[in-house]
Amino acid sequence: MKKRHLAAILLATSTFISACGSPEEQIHKSLEETVVLEKDFEKQQKPLMKLEKEEKSLFDDMMNLGMKKFDEIVSLSDKALANLDKREELLAKEESAMAASKKEFDKIDGLIDKLKDDQLKKKAEELQDLMNQRYDSHQQLVKAYNEAIKQDRKIYEMMKEKELKLETIESQIEAANEVQEEVQTANEQFNKLTDQFNKEKEKLYKEAGIIND
Repeated sequence: MKKRHLAAILLATSTFISACGSPEEQIHKSLEETVVLEKDFEKQQKPLMKLEKEEKSLFDDMMNLGMKKFDEIVSLSDKALANLDKREELLAKEESAMAASKKEFDKIDGLIDKLKDDQLKKKAEELQDLMNQRYDSHQQLVKAYNEAIKQDRKIYEMMKEKELKLETIESQIEAANEVQEEVQTANEQFNKLTDQFNKEKEKLYKEAGIIND
């Protein structure tokens, strides 16, 4: 799972031009708060990446050993399973951070209706739709990633079976690889939506006079 970069959605420090307490300023405030809430999302990225690399190393070691060194394979499998447990915990924290971000973001729904400029209101609605697509995309990514962990778990459980047949493990590895492709596709979609949101957010801010060019 390639990591998503929160930097792609960080909102620029802004100079308020609109009146204090205006819908524009309140929208800006909520968007800034989503960034704060997604900090926990960002914190999970490095440890997740580290665990993914460790698991790949464990898998490669098992493939190089061969079933003749069964005790060593069992030990490595147990380490890999523990690795998956840790990744599930980190993923749950990431999902929780995104849920909190969405809860805050949903506050702008009532604020958009208060915008007096029709063109600005349209841009805000488009931004809202884009961000909601991003949240949905992240849910799909989490779902695919959890499924990938599930399929990997089957591999390491199988590796602890002394009478494991080659065709059985090969079939499971193939299934795991297919799910990993789904993770990659979901990740690319999430990154795409994140980039689009960042660009449209900047346009909205300029249109609203919240930041200077």
